[in-house]
Amino acid sequence: MTIENSSDGSQAVTDGDPGEDMPAATGRSIDEIIDGLVAGGTLESSATGLVPSEAFRATVTERRTAIAKGDLPGSLPDRLRTADVEPKVLATYDVLSERLPDVSPTQVVVLAVLLTSTDRARPPGSGAPDGFLPVHGDELERLVTLCDRCVVYVWRDDCAPCEQVRPTLSGVFGADPPDDVLALSVYGPDCATRLQRTYDVVGAPTTLFTLDGRVDARFVGVADKGAFERELDTFRNRTPTP
Repeated sequence: MTIENSSDGSQAVTDGDPGEDMPAATGRSIDEIIDGLVAGGTLESSATGLVPSEAFRATVTERRTAIAKGDLPGSLPDRLRTADVEPKVLATYDVLSERLPDVSPTQVVVLAVLLTSTDRARPPGSGAPDGFLPVHGDELERLVTLCDRCVVYVWRDDCAPCEQVRPTLSGVFGADPPDDVLALSVYGPDCATRLQRTYDVVGAPTTLFTLDGRVDARFVGVADKGAFERELDTFRNRTPTP
């Protein structure tokens, strides 16, 4: 473990092991892919937002039944085969991977998780930096478990340090986001107990670097752009455990 101090006194704490990656997000953004799913009829508008179409849900139900009987589709990456993932998420991933052959496995995982949570409003996103996908606490836990590298930004309202960190992270991830890291944001007050229990997060702003489902490094409080960029470069050169 190493502890790195930034110029303003915030700390990045690092711990991890080597291993092998699952391909990360590349090409179109999640929003652009969702727009394409709407245009293609996979998603439809409803009173609560976008929901899967009836035809898509029917296909997912068929796959879910087969998966529940032990028939795992060949499209599943090893991480999904070995993790404790609900059959509905696996079935949704399988159907999406057929409809989105040019989309990376990590982006399909993200969409599969989001599409199994469409019975509620999307999470708060006003405090999310550019390039970060707002998620609920349970979605965060799933995605951190299933994706090799994530950067997670925890924020809250009426938080002056959060307002300092947000544009800094936007400058690092917004214009030219790294294609091998999934950037997520979560509104801390909505899932404070989960964040403390699972990731030892007790306040905001906190920025986590997760590798292979575990916290590899963290910034608590404000850090300058250079500190985030240095940690990101180090983080991208580490690999998950097999």
